[in-house]
Amino acid sequence: MRLTAFDWRPVEAPDVPALASIYRDAARELGQLVYTPEQASAWASFADDEPGFRRYVLESDTWVAARPADGAPIGFCGIGAAGESREVHALYVAPASTRQGLGREMLARSLRRAEAAGARRFAAWVTPFSRPVFLAAGFAWTRTVSEPFAGTLFERYRVERG
Repeated sequence: MRLTAFDWRPVEAPDVPALASIYRDAARELGQLVYTPEQASAWASFADDEPGFRRYVLESDTWVAARPADGAPIGFCGIGAAGESREVHALYVAPASTRQGLGREMLARSLRRAEAAGARRFAAWVTPFSRPVFLAAGFAWTRTVSEPFAGTLFERYRVERG
């Protein structure tokens, strides 16, 4: 597996529509590998909640992986911006850029940034698709829940580190 080359930069408000597209595409295309079509569609629907998605991205310490050639986002990772214990809110890679180490590298860089700012413990709610990335980063699976999102029942996993 060869890591995709990318530039790493903090999110800016003009990035939000491109990140919503990455989120939507990941949920629709990759979500169907682990969820039913109904679940993948419900998951993708959050990208259409413009105010909610904007807060989701801009109110965390979110960083963007961008193609070096044109600056177009290909992934993003967001972690709660304060405290010793932080929540990983987002880890998304454009479907065309998956399976190349990008998600693992974005998560590692984001965790290092948070640790440098004083974070010692991390947690996240992850999908069956992202769980292996988090486990490989030293997170432990602590519980499984089935909860509705957008009117559809999902199984999610709580992972923690530190």
